[in-house]
Amino acid sequence: MAIGNETWNRLVARFGSPEDRVTNVGLSQRVYTDRAAMIWLYSAVFWLTVVDLFGLHLALLFISPNFASGIPWLVFSRVRPLHVNGVIFAWLSMMYWGFAFYALPRLSGTKGMWSEKLGVWTAWGWNLFFVLGIVTIASGLTQGREYAEFIWPLDLLLVVLWTSNVVNVVMTVLNRRVRPLYVVTWWILASPLWLGITYIIGNVMWNPGIAFGIYGVLGGATGNLASGMADGMVNWWYAHNLFGLWLTPMLLAGCYYLIPRITATPLYSHTLSLISFWGMAFLYTGVGHHHLLQTPSPGWLKTIAILSSVALLIPVFAFMVNIMMTMRGNWDKFFTNIPLRFALTGFIFYVLVNIQGSFEATQAFNQMTHFTNFVVAHAHLALLGAFTFLGMGIIDYIVPQVLKKPLYSRKAEEWQYWLILIGFSGFFWALTIAGILQGQAWQRGIPEENVLPMLQPWFVIRAISGALIVVSGFVQMFNLIMTIRTNTRAELAKNTSEWAAAAPSAD
Repeated sequence: MAIGNETWNRLVARFGSPEDRVTNVGLSQRVYTDRAAMIWLYSAVFWLTVVDLFGLHLALLFISPNFASGIPWLVFSRVRPLHVNGVIFAWLSMMYWGFAFYALPRLSGTKGMWSEKLGVWTAWGWNLFFVLGIVTIASGLTQGREYAEFIWPLDLLLVVLWTSNVVNVVMTVLNRRVRPLYVVTWWILASPLWLGITYIIGNVMWNPGIAFGIYGVLGGATGNLASGMADGMVNWWYAHNLFGLWLTPMLLAGCYYLIPRITATPLYSHTLSLISFWGMAFLYTGVGHHHLLQTPSPGWLKTIAILSSVALLIPVFAFMVNIMMTMRGNWDKFFTNIPLRFALTGFIFYVLVNIQGSFEATQAFNQMTHFTNFVVAHAHLALLGAFTFLGMGIIDYIVPQVLKKPLYSRKAEEWQYWLILIGFSGFFWALTIAGILQGQAWQRGIPEENVLPMLQPWFVIRAISGALIVVSGFVQMFNLIMTIRTNTRAELAKNTSEWAAAAPSAD
């Protein structure tokens, strides 16, 4: 049956032209700008090494609390916020923005972002934001709320930078040449919007205060609600939504992009991807209050938190099945393609952290683990095990693609992988065991002063493992710098010719 012009035009507008579908998503565009994406990614690699050093410093303080005595900007209460916020906003956020600015043009069939220049300037602004964050927090200027320590003027700067990126993303999608929206584009559109709303509410930005008045500038140790319990409820809604509505959705976007690309296999199910999308959107906002189960917060809020945490396994398992089915017949590439290995390792850790989180959200389990190192291990299973592994894989994949040449050293890339895997494994299990020891001791009524000596051997293992993680980050930085500076394409061609000449003849 013939299709009328009006119907045909409506179909093309909704689903794209036959050429769009035949050429795959965005592949009709062969040349990309990628200027903004590379600045975001290079900045992320730099900040990873910096915030890892902050973390190693904290690990050493657990072994020797007087390690930095007499140096105010190196005390635990100042370095810990720098490490946490640095991991979230400097390393992971810059890596995710770089990935978004790389992937979106390829999914939209455009040469680059709507404004590459805007993306570049925003990247430098984001770097300035965290430099100022280091200066202010190290100087003792902080809001004093966990995950929300930046003072009000820096909150305002971050919102301006975030708005700039959101405008760039939305305009790129509106000007796309490929009509269908791949699921990765859904995440890249939605997740930054969720981040902005979460950040503004969580930092109580409508309450700047005047406590910073000694400098004649608005915004000091403010950003809190009058009621302590209400403020704690908002704070943990915010803190967990940083994970659930920003870091986690972008992890899913990274996996949904990287794994089909590397394996040259279509994503198994669009329906499962929609279940994971809408499931995360509706369920994650109620999860954060499982951190308040041992507080006088409302009982109904605790019930919502527990149910949401357990129900969250539905979109997580939908995501897991989608990736596992996409990988059918491709598992040999896990051993041969290192960026894919990073991504899949992060994927495995992500599934595990959600299963563990559902257990932690139950009252009985929470009573034993709350305020122990078990929670710290759980947080690192997400931030380091899931998000950082994926981030390293994204960078090791994108940089050679953009530079159109292989990485300087595959051996260095292997070292990078095994150093962080071994380091993270030692780190995670040391803190998990320390947390179980704490929980059991406290339930038996053992005084805290008798518990701390039991933890010292595990803190030593934590520090040694953390050092391996730091070295892994430096190995990646070295590999990327040498890739930029070296003609690795010519080196590869030369080595290939030498191998071919040395190979035995078919006769």
